[in-house]
Amino acid sequence: MRMLLLIFCVIICHTIDVRAQEKDTVYFYHQNPLIGELKGIRYGTMLFRGEDLGNLEIDLNQVRTIRAYGYGYRIKTAHREFIMGVFKPHDEDGKVTVYDGYEDRTFTVRNLNDVQLIHKNFFRRIAGRVGAGYSYTRSSDIGRWNGDLVLGYDTERLDVDLRGSIIITQAEEVLDRERESLLLTGNYYFNPNWFAFGMGVYQRNIQLGINRRIQQGLGVGLPMVQHKRGILTLQLGIVTNQEINIEDVRTTNLYEVPVILDFTFFKLNKPKINFTSNQTLFIGLTQGGRYRNDGETRINWEIVNNIDLGVNFYNNFDNQPPIPMGSNFDYGLVFNLGYRF
Repeated sequence: MRMLLLIFCVIICHTIDVRAQEKDTVYFYHQNPLIGELKGIRYGTMLFRGEDLGNLEIDLNQVRTIRAYGYGYRIKTAHREFIMGVFKPHDEDGKVTVYDGYEDRTFTVRNLNDVQLIHKNFFRRIAGRVGAGYSYTRSSDIGRWNGDLVLGYDTERLDVDLRGSIIITQAEEVLDRERESLLLTGNYYFNPNWFAFGMGVYQRNIQLGINRRIQQGLGVGLPMVQHKRGILTLQLGIVTNQEINIEDVRTTNLYEVPVILDFTFFKLNKPKINFTSNQTLFIGLTQGGRYRNDGETRINWEIVNNIDLGVNFYNNFDNQPPIPMGSNFDYGLVFNLGYRF
């Protein structure tokens, strides 16, 4: 019995070791297979790191089938299916087998809408962008610094995103923190049709009389549109605010209902363009008749590998600002240079 157990353990360990050494492979219709690492698929384009070739972008229409194990993949299909598993080649062209830990399931390659590699290492799950910019006007002797940070962390069912931005005005060696924003969100996916979210927000906007706003909330969301090149989601929930205006007057327990529209468009073949727009309408509950809007639209062009130029348009509206500042609408256009990692 002991000998049988030993033989069984040796076989299992050998199988695991062989599987760990296997490389991901993409099989094409009209060219030789490509060996390397499947990093992900997003709206019709595969991101693949080929051996000695670096990062490549492959149109899914060219792919006959796939073999990829890694630590596992989170897979969303065009038919709103949600699977965690690994890829095995399929005998039929244009098909792939996904093993989810229980059974083999067959899918059409072109219907793999969103595939994310789940890394075993914590730090390899983190991806993001950092950017900075500066503008100066000689006639007014005023300079403006801007910076932004985007971080993302993915697990099997949870996405965590951290977004921050700052604008600092410099005049005669005096620095003024004009606008600051920090947003932490977490999305937990029950399936491709529904997800729950939690959010924490810090804001500063001198133009609208806000010295500091702290906001927490939760809710649910669903994809309204899923397309080969983009996605539109709708989110509803409830948030509570604590505000301190520029005269240091504090207001707490301000409840609002957020209605969030989030749109993302990808163009992954050259020139690479990433377009995102988030617009949130806050409907006041504690302060009846108060409506606010926070919005941000970003366009990024990749000029060389991992380096891009960014344009960010922000807009904020409050029909009942804490202190009337002569205008209840604030907007701006920011340019910066960014690095993706």
